[in-house]
Amino acid sequence: MNSICTVTILRSWWRAASLVLALATAWLLPGEAMAANECNIDGSNPISFGTVGGGGATTTGSIRFYCQNDGPAVRSFRVCLYMNPILPTGLDPRQMIQWWPLDYLDYHLYADPAMTQVIGSTTSGHAVYSIALTMTATGRTYSSMPVYGRIPAQTVTAGNYVSQITDFMRSTSQTGTTAPSATQCATAPITGQNYTEVSATFANTCYISTATDMDFGAVVSLAGNRDQTSTVSVRCPIGTNYRIALNYGGHSTGGTVRRMLGPGGNYLTYQLYRNAGRTQIWGNTNSNDVSDTGNNAIQSFTVYGRVPAQAAGSAGAYADTITVTLTY
Repeated sequence: MNSICTVTILRSWWRAASLVLALATAWLLPGEAMAANECNIDGSNPISFGTVGGGGATTTGSIRFYCQNDGPAVRSFRVCLYMNPILPTGLDPRQMIQWWPLDYLDYHLYADPAMTQVIGSTTSGHAVYSIALTMTATGRTYSSMPVYGRIPAQTVTAGNYVSQITDFMRSTSQTGTTAPSATQCATAPITGQNYTEVSATFANTCYISTATDMDFGAVVSLAGNRDQTSTVSVRCPIGTNYRIALNYGGHSTGGTVRRMLGPGGNYLTYQLYRNAGRTQIWGNTNSNDVSDTGNNAIQSFTVYGRVPAQAAGSAGAYADTITVTLTY
């Protein structure tokens, strides 16, 4: 008797399960019809700046998507893209993070090659980034929305940086060759979602920001010293050791002698120093150049110049060119 009861219960359960499955299938079919004629993001879309330095960089990526036309009529779609920052947060500028040592790298994402239209998030209120797509037949069409990235000039700790973004896509469509407006798209349902990873490797690079000219002005007599200064400014990542060297110009006779060339092949001797007392020549060896450590900011160094007392040559302009070398 117990065996008979067990078999009867199993048969009843399977019949009930079949009925539930049939009802569920019937309920899902209208839902699939409602999902037609819309667009979705096609997988994840990484954006890489590659290796960058303190002078900034640009790159171009894209967000791939597809649209589904389930009817035989011509249909035009309007697709809107939003890129919500996950980690780190912040939109203008966006930031990539390096976990150790902890630091942040600013960057921007734009909708246009001129890099004027910021790609916003679903809540940022930026102008909507949208494109139109027309399909003339039933089926699925793939396309992409370009993304233009820019890292502004900055200096951060060398290393690998990354940012995580959630991509959202709204889409709307209508029959015919005219797509809905961007305003209509901005209020349409979200029909796609995926993720984008933005990455960059900040190289252990330094750069010379400025090197100003040194002008001793007009002189009538060189019976005494004539002093002047200029500035060399550099920028290096935190903790980067560097050296700034000055060569001896284009008219040196050897050693540490510096000369300016003037009319008729005449010269005026002069010298460049590391200290205000003008006792330490600024040269191009480890024993007489200038060294320091980067701090992520512009660091400026004064060049102290002197034209010593000497017999004046022919009247006219005298000049020399010094090469500044930054080693790190």
